[in-house]
Amino acid sequence: DLQHYFIQSNLSIMSSVLDSVLTLLSDKKVLISLGVGAAGALLTLKLTTPYLDKNRRGAVQLYCNNHTNIVEPTELVKLRQVTAQHPWGIMESTQDVGQLLVFFMRMLKAKTVVEVGSFTGVAALKMALELPEDGKVFALDTNADYADIGKPMIAKAGLSSKVEHRIAPALDSLVTLKDEGYEGKVDLCFIDADKNNYPNYYKLCLDLLRPGGVIVFDNSLYGGQVVSKVESVPACFIHETNEKASVDSRVTSMLLTIGDGCLILRKNEE
Repeated sequence: DLQHYFIQSNLSIMSSVLDSVLTLLSDKKVLISLGVGAAGALLTLKLTTPYLDKNRRGAVQLYCNNHTNIVEPTELVKLRQVTAQHPWGIMESTQDVGQLLVFFMRMLKAKTVVEVGSFTGVAALKMALELPEDGKVFALDTNADYADIGKPMIAKAGLSSKVEHRIAPALDSLVTLKDEGYEGKVDLCFIDADKNNYPNYYKLCLDLLRPGGVIVFDNSLYGGQVVSKVESVPACFIHETNEKASVDSRVTSMLLTIGDGCLILRKNEE
């Protein structure tokens, strides 16, 4: 039973219209076409029952995870477990995001990595495992207590020399890295810090990135709020970053639904 709705709308009310329709028709297959702007361009979203059914969607995610060869050493598994028990453990990236980082580390043969928002160091440890002997992950965070949680496991994995924690506001640390000569030399940036500063991290990390290097933003869908509550904070700043990436000629970008959304940028060669 396919129901078709044509809604002449504009971007400012699109989110509320979608919310209303989905509330009414969440148990059916829906095809929604939205007319946007004076040009009357059509944006078509096909939303089916499996997508709307959270249980089935969770089963699909579990299937994907079970068919991904995620290999993690004991130290990383233990750090994930400790982090999960932390009051702010929800801030840790999911395993599929970690696997995405492994892909880029290996494809780029990454040697110099910047993590903005390291928390307990799960992602830093994950990436450090992929580094050559002279590689380095700069793990940026404002909270030394978070970093101290992960340091013993990083040390036990024999990777202390490859993970350099910098405890300061990330914007300051990124400027410092630039001053230290890392502009145009970083292979991979992973950004999972305060969302209000995503547009600023975009600018500074792109300066640090080498041509062909990659930036990964986590939480780029923010639980769907970039659609349903796009004017709220911090969804508006995440949306601004996503919008910037989609029109920036300096990068090739893609927004993926992995985890809570990952915005991927590859810096184009000059």
